[in-house]
Amino acid sequence: MRIRRMTVVMPARLRHTAAHEARRIAQAAAEQLIDGAPRKMQVDIEGRGQSGHGLAASVARGVARNAKGRL
Repeated sequence: MRIRRMTVVMPARLRHTAAHEARRIAQAAAEQLIDGAPRKMQVDIEGRGQSGHGLAASVARGVARNAKGRL
């Protein structure tokens, strides 16, 4: 499976590490996708002061929930 485009909007407090954290979030999301997942998906996560690692885990859960619900 290949992800062509992913838009990650990061909280302003993570601006100095945004590239690193966005990569971590994208990898966590990709690990949850399976063959046959929907072509387009939107996952909105409330930051609520979470670290980059916490945001990655939240996004991964959201992706897993959306991917499994649409198969």
